[in-house]
Amino acid sequence: MTDDQSHAIVMLQWVLKLSSFALACTLPLVFCTVAAQPLLDPLDTLKRINHNYNTLKDACQEPDTGAARGLYYCSGVTLRMVNDGPFNPWDYSPYAVKIGATSYSWIRKDLSTRILIHPAGLILRNPTDAAALNLPVKEQGFTCIYAFDGGTGPERKWYGCGFFDSREPPRTAQGMVNNRNSALAYGTCAEAGVSTAEQWTQKYIGLMKGPIQYSQCSWNAEKPSDWNAMIRVHESRPNTTNKDPFAFSGQVNEFMLKNASATNDGSDNMKYIDAFIYNVHSTQNFATRGDQAPPKPENGLNSARNFQKKLQAQGYSVPILRLDFTQPAEQRFSYVAADQAIDLTVVGGAQPVAPAAPSYIAAATWIKRYDPGTRKDEWSLSIVPTAAGRAVPNEQVGVFYDQLFALKGADGNWRNNEHSAGSMRQQLSCVLVNYRNKTPWNLEPFRPALSDSDTRAAGCNPVPR
Repeated sequence: MTDDQSHAIVMLQWVLKLSSFALACTLPLVFCTVAAQPLLDPLDTLKRINHNYNTLKDACQEPDTGAARGLYYCSGVTLRMVNDGPFNPWDYSPYAVKIGATSYSWIRKDLSTRILIHPAGLILRNPTDAAALNLPVKEQGFTCIYAFDGGTGPERKWYGCGFFDSREPPRTAQGMVNNRNSALAYGTCAEAGVSTAEQWTQKYIGLMKGPIQYSQCSWNAEKPSDWNAMIRVHESRPNTTNKDPFAFSGQVNEFMLKNASATNDGSDNMKYIDAFIYNVHSTQNFATRGDQAPPKPENGLNSARNFQKKLQAQGYSVPILRLDFTQPAEQRFSYVAADQAIDLTVVGGAQPVAPAAPSYIAAATWIKRYDPGTRKDEWSLSIVPTAAGRAVPNEQVGVFYDQLFALKGADGNWRNNEHSAGSMRQQLSCVLVNYRNKTPWNLEPFRPALSDSDTRAAGCNPVPR
């Protein structure tokens, strides 16, 4: 066999191997990109993530060295919720560049978290899963975790983990941590003499001593005992006060990861993304430090679809999952083929993308009219449903709402007037249950989001108090 023949055979084998990978090619794009990673069955991804959410391990280890790691390493779900815009969701924001680190959250079955800061985001594949799948493993960068949102900014040194005083924090009390991330992992709780949940709750009470959000210490990302204390602290506050709106168990914690670059380039993160997610019951964006404009409602599914297409253009194809805090913990995440913006079909695996739902809206028009409840002119969205829309089952209100938001959610009349997050969705649900045969359906973004019973008692037209 000649050298040329041998080279030709090797090249042929290489081409055949590539053909087994998914090609990141979609109709809106004018080019195809060879997949940077093999396409995983989205149903397998869903199963793993739900398993991790429900796995209450507190003894994670590096598979080769046996070194102890933080709980994030093998259990729970690490996620970053982020807005959509003219940037990549995995890149670092200008504010994160100033800090040198980016905020994530960590959720698990034993945490009562039900409120996220944005409607859509991404999940990082945990290191244990990545190693088992023979995919890139993120071993380094995890620094600390706060029991609640830490109001992180440049004032907190050591990649957002220091005290809120703009000074370099001491490192004398960290103790021994011996793993691949030990040089970065850090927590001020040790420096503050706090090692248990009881000590934390005695020291950080909020109120006159300042909001917990800014006074609280950080827990070391690689100490299992710190993680267990963090969980107990988080669950110890089922309620809060107006002075501490972010310090109660329904809110997220804050998990800090050191940026991989000094610029906004977060491309190193692409290979660790396991899935995109959206919160099916929220369009609310909370104000965060570094925002350049007041937050507006956002359609999480639309954002997740944009994220998915942006990542596929870079050669990585991952699914969109629904996150629903009203479902049993075992079904916290779900996969719906119709949510996907790309084809995730794998040989012998997942089913092709299902056809989109039928159109539920024949017309939707903004009308300004006098409202007797507020005694002034208000914007009202007048909706004429199609036959399919009028017949949609009550439990499919989310699909109807997604279509409505995609059609009108970006309008200023909606964005500038829905001050009570979820109001439009709740009114739509109320109309479907109580006034399905009425034409048209009128929804007003200024109305407050109340309980289902209170909304129904107000004839689906609650008035701000």
